[in-house]
Amino acid sequence: MKPIVVILLIAVLGWANHPAAQGQSLADTLFLHHEQSRMEKFRSRPVYQITKGAIPLFAASALALTIDHRIKETRDFYVSDFGTTFDSYLQFVPAVTMLGMKLGGVKGRSTWAEMITADAISIATLASLVNGIKYTVKRERPDNSRRTSFPSGHTANAFMIATMMYKEYGELSPWIGIGSYASASTVAVMRMLNNRHWMSDVLFGAGIGILSTELGYYLSDLIFKKKKDVYFKNRDIDYTQVPSFLEYSVGYSCLFPQLYYSPTGERNLHAYGGFSASLSGAHYFASGWGIGGSTTILSAKLSQEGGTLGSTAFLVGPEYSACICPRLFWNANLHLGGGSLLLDQDIKKNGFAARVGASLLGQLSPTMGLRLFANYTYTTLSGEPVYKDLSYLSVGIAACALF
Repeated sequence: MKPIVVILLIAVLGWANHPAAQGQSLADTLFLHHEQSRMEKFRSRPVYQITKGAIPLFAASALALTIDHRIKETRDFYVSDFGTTFDSYLQFVPAVTMLGMKLGGVKGRSTWAEMITADAISIATLASLVNGIKYTVKRERPDNSRRTSFPSGHTANAFMIATMMYKEYGELSPWIGIGSYASASTVAVMRMLNNRHWMSDVLFGAGIGILSTELGYYLSDLIFKKKKDVYFKNRDIDYTQVPSFLEYSVGYSCLFPQLYYSPTGERNLHAYGGFSASLSGAHYFASGWGIGGSTTILSAKLSQEGGTLGSTAFLVGPEYSACICPRLFWNANLHLGGGSLLLDQDIKKNGFAARVGASLLGQLSPTMGLRLFANYTYTTLSGEPVYKDLSYLSVGIAACALF
């Protein structure tokens, strides 16, 4: 037996050193370099640079159309009385910061003339797109006040300003981009909490805001004959390094097994699925291991007009992430914690919760990404009024601030 193994090993090694095998390896290497070169050429094209941040948000907006009403139901269930004007002011915070830094002499990407030109083009583009679409689509707002819901002007403005701030001063620190986009994302969430916009409105508005600024700076560069836009001048961006994140996610949840609730013992009401939303974050080390946590809310309509079943979960635990290819990462996590069961906004029981999940993260820029996820959550929330443990599988999308 041993001689046969030795002969096979010699044959394999001989083939590996054979000129034909070496030629094949060289051909594979050349093909790989050719494909990488083609991809780099594609990424360097103006159309890609201008639209790379907006197109994923437009696609997410189209998907959100199918769950807009479920998101509103969840908002009405948990925070029906929420109302604030803070979002109207928060959208301008990055702009005030950017102008303050410019007036203070902090050197940025552009001169005053270049910045004013780029910003003027961005504002004109945004105003044309937002108002043109608003008064063409005429979508009714969630609060039934006016037919000017799609897209969200506040969100578009917030993301336009955040992108301006990032392009001007993003090279100084990654936290400038994270802070700017976190501020813009907060505006988007508040527009929904205020019952002024559907989720598809704010996603599309965010895309318009980013698109407008990218176009404004591209045309400004042409006018002033400036070299191609470089986000970070002093260091290269490693798109294979696992980024830490803060994110907001939404998803559809299938309940397993279906839940039964019997308020009087005379009939069984059940819920097959619901809507979930989460605020999450994680910090990763060089090894790819990290620690993360999340806060999740779930709402599900009971059959036969039996009301709304709700659940909250507060979880923390280990995570692992690795690079599949530049800009694309997979993630696995195991989180433990606690949760509460609600029926028509009344807490019925507190208990243990555990979650195992997997996801794919696409890094759109050094500080921005989109994630597709699937999570399974198990809880011990059973007994009166629900007679089976609450467990659910959630799939959805998340908008991420990366650092």
